Amino acid sequence: MEEYIVNVREFKAFFWSFVDGVGSQGSQLIITILLARLLTPADFGIIGLISVVVYLSNVIGNGGLNNSLIRKDKLTADDFTSVFIFNISIGILLYVMIFLSSGFLSNFLNLPQAEVYFKIYALSIVFTAFEQIQRVKLTIDLNFKTQAKITLFSVILSGIVALILAKLGFGVWALIIQAVFLSVIRCFIFWYVIGWRPTGHFKMPLLLEHLSFGYKLLLGNVIDVAYRYMFNLGIGKFYSVTDLGFYNQATKLTEVPSMTITTIVRRVNYPIISNLRNNKKCYFNNLINIASYITAIYLPVSLWLSFNSHNIISKLLGEKWVDASPFLSILAIAFFIVPFSNLFGNILSVEGRSDLYFKIRLFVKLILSVLFIIIHSYGINFVLFFIAFATFFEWIVNIIVSYVYFKFPVFKYLKRLTFIIIPIICSSYLINNYILIDTVIVDLAVKLTVSMIIPAFILFLLSREKV
Repeated sequence: MEEYIVNVREFKAFFWSFVDGVGSQGSQLIITILLARLLTPADFGIIGLISVVVYLSNVIGNGGLNNSLIRKDKLTADDFTSVFIFNISIGILLYVMIFLSSGFLSNFLNLPQAEVYFKIYALSIVFTAFEQIQRVKLTIDLNFKTQAKITLFSVILSGIVALILAKLGFGVWALIIQAVFLSVIRCFIFWYVIGWRPTGHFKMPLLLEHLSFGYKLLLGNVIDVAYRYMFNLGIGKFYSVTDLGFYNQATKLTEVPSMTITTIVRRVNYPIISNLRNNKKCYFNNLINIASYITAIYLPVSLWLSFNSHNIISKLLGEKWVDASPFLSILAIAFFIVPFSNLFGNILSVEGRSDLYFKIRLFVKLILSVLFIIIHSYGINFVLFFIAFATFFEWIVNIIVSYVYFKFPVFKYLKRLTFIIIPIICSSYLINNYILIDTVIVDLAVKLTVSMIIPAFILFLLSREKV
């Protein structure tokens, strides 16, 4: 049977992408926990509302062109220069639009004080646009070591600044300045270290070539982000900024493992399977292997977060955040599904079916958005269970599409995951409900450590098996 073997260069790429993801996200999580002890849930709720527009703008600023550059076989200086000029032009345009509409946005969100927040926070869009090509060049070379160092340094430095400001009583401004300073310092370091400069010429035909591939990915990503932040807007507008603060903190605790794994897999796996796109058996086997490893590593962590949500929240964030524990209990399970859905996005992109990627995102998000509008009045807990259902629904749709269009071996995939999931769920339930130690910190640490024993054994068996 044909098997895909990971070479040394690709292993190093996975390792350093892991360091980048875990290091930056882990550092950010620690900083967020420390900030949560100094700030209020309402402060985080406010930043959760205004970040919707900025994050969406950053996705638009990318334009989906990064993947187009990575996917293209023969790149020239003109390719990079054309995309670079497009990126910074769109970044500046988006900032101007947010600056001019900041008054309307603050009134819409019922936060009159947010007008100046938008004007400052949105500066991060411009600096993020300037660093895109440097990131692309490193990704093409599978050089995630440099990215890891730059990102980790920037996160820690901006976090220290935010903690000082929070301690001095700057409130929500500590979070805004943290975000802007992070993008500024990261941008300058990328330009200094990478040394790339736009030496080519802007050529509209080349830009249109990349846009023809990237715009559908862009639209799909915009739909994804708009849908994801729809919950921020809905919770902040229909309930309160305090509830949104609870939601955001619970989301961050679950997103750190979820989004770290997703980012690592997509960044490293995309260029690898792009090289394997003429051998579907190899890259399907590659995806099944990765899904297996994600399950074995991440599922026990998600279950640990869910079963112990009250103690985790009270010890990490403090008693003023304990109302966030039901949020964490449900969202920990919901976000476990996210990396699996994103894996299938790589298949669509590598196959050049960005049109299908867009149609699926539009179909799924429209259905779920309508359902959210219908159920939002049933209370915040109902909304949380709906989010869990939505992630599962999207995963199922992606599986069906991959099977129908690309003959993805679904039954082999589900059989492998079932083999991993059942023993982990059973062991995690017993461990997290029947191990009881008086000291809460020790109790949590022991439960998490023991929970990883069965997954470690499963990983050992998988390492000896060919898919």
